[in-house]
Amino acid sequence: MKHPHPAAMLAQAPHRAAFLPGMLFAILLLAAWSAELASRLLGVHAALAVPSSLAHGFLMLFGFFPLFMTGFLFTAGPRWLGVEPPSRLIFVGVPALMVTGLLLWLAGLWLGIAWTLTGHALYTLGFSGLTLTFACLLLASPQPDRRHACAVLAALLCGVLALLAGTYWLIFQDGQAWLWMRNLALWGFLLPVFLTVCHRMLPFFSANALPQYQPWRPGWLLAAMLTGSLGHGLLDGFSLPSWPLDAALAILFAYVSWRWRLAAALRVRLLGMLHLAFAWLPIGFGLYALNGWLASPRLALAALHAVTVGFFLTMMIAFVSRVTLGHSGQPLQAGPGLWRLYLAAHWLALTRVATEMLPGVWSGWLYGAAAMGWLLTLAAWGRAFMPSYWRRRADGKPG
Repeated sequence: MKHPHPAAMLAQAPHRAAFLPGMLFAILLLAAWSAELASRLLGVHAALAVPSSLAHGFLMLFGFFPLFMTGFLFTAGPRWLGVEPPSRLIFVGVPALMVTGLLLWLAGLWLGIAWTLTGHALYTLGFSGLTLTFACLLLASPQPDRRHACAVLAALLCGVLALLAGTYWLIFQDGQAWLWMRNLALWGFLLPVFLTVCHRMLPFFSANALPQYQPWRPGWLLAAMLTGSLGHGLLDGFSLPSWPLDAALAILFAYVSWRWRLAAALRVRLLGMLHLAFAWLPIGFGLYALNGWLASPRLALAALHAVTVGFFLTMMIAFVSRVTLGHSGQPLQAGPGLWRLYLAAHWLALTRVATEMLPGVWSGWLYGAAAMGWLLTLAAWGRAFMPSYWRRRADGKPG
């Protein structure tokens, strides 16, 4: 049997076209950041068009998460909404624009701000294409319950606003605009998308895997989680105390994790990966609440990385692994190798959070070690899953 060209296979399904560049960019950006940290430790400083810490903040938010979201939303979104999936031109073209934009964004760090601005414009165009396409799917849907899709669309619109704030930041080098970009991206876009998908999918997956499991996902819970995320971002953006809200969110997320039966889910490794990632949220918001009392910049960074590295990255690994296994015709099981990689990701997240609790002389080296550990972990994860995107399904089915 003649095997199709790998490029042709990438255009066979939305997850293929978006997940592969998502994995490649995750590895590339971690490699670049590891090199930057190493240069700092060695006292070597490269002259970049954008300060490295600010570029790092933008690229960690937009560099690969939206690519994975594109693949997931173009795959699962039509099923949620009972509509036809987007055309091949769209599900290939949207990630292609985002990838081109990111490459130019990165090149501009060394070649000049004009390159970065051009890349930013192309990336924004691709992201807006994702938002517009999802809005069209939502409008065409006959489903009576579209609350999850509506929440995702609202979050995507916040992502567009974040990119516009990023444009202002890049043009005028305005630090306040960078802060608004970060808050809109983190608390208005990324966390709401993750929470919405968790609210819809974790009880569903759990009911399919655990005996006598009663799915629990009330509408008020979704509203409370999304309101809490947006509320935290607004309070932080206006430099107002957020610790009462953060404490309430920490308690809420801890209760949800217990109610969704974290302990029982760990008996099924692939399901347990999702639940264990969610368990970082009460830790992250608990640290934010504690920081409201202690007012420590390093504790605030620990809380931030508990959410971004602890929750986002481990949940990304869990979801992308599950979608890839299912849509490549492989058994929905986390083998020993994947499970070890996943646990290593949690140890690295814990190390990154702990670096903010240690004296500066130690934290710099541990920070670099955690970044290098993430690079190796994501490289091993990519090596295991990337071939699935340019090969036929193992079960011979299309897709």
